[in-house]
Amino acid sequence: MFRKKTEVMTVSEFLHGKEKVVVPFQTKMRRHVNKYGFVYKVAGVTAIILISGGTFDYAFATSTMMSKSSVDLTVRALYGELIGIGKWIIIFKGGIDIIKSVGGGDFDTAKKSFFSYLMVYLFLLGLPYGMDKVDEVFINIGGEGK
Repeated sequence: MFRKKTEVMTVSEFLHGKEKVVVPFQTKMRRHVNKYGFVYKVAGVTAIILISGGTFDYAFATSTMMSKSSVDLTVRALYGELIGIGKWIIIFKGGIDIIKSVGGGDFDTAKKSFFSYLMVYLFLLGLPYGMDKVDEVFINIGGEGK
């Protein structure tokens, strides 16, 4: 006599309601970038550092030391080795700290950690240039001919 009425719907319709709201792709992308933009920045910088290998850091450090430098050749070679080792220590230690912060949901600490490790790495690269400038200041104070 009475027939049961059944209705078929997808899981998405069941969870979100019968009416499906179409969200433009641009809006979806904007939300995604706002939510995961920092993760992409960290991944991009890490990829650039890893892809550059040992060439970027040593090439940058030696190019800054090529002017009138008081650092002799053996110290330059030692500095090249130290900067290569220091780079990997910074990457691993910084990566672990950032992953711990992100895993705990503390994105502000992750940002601060990332930028602090990045600044340490850039300081390590710029150290020879700074020491050459300090050497030039003392040479100029003491006089050129002495």
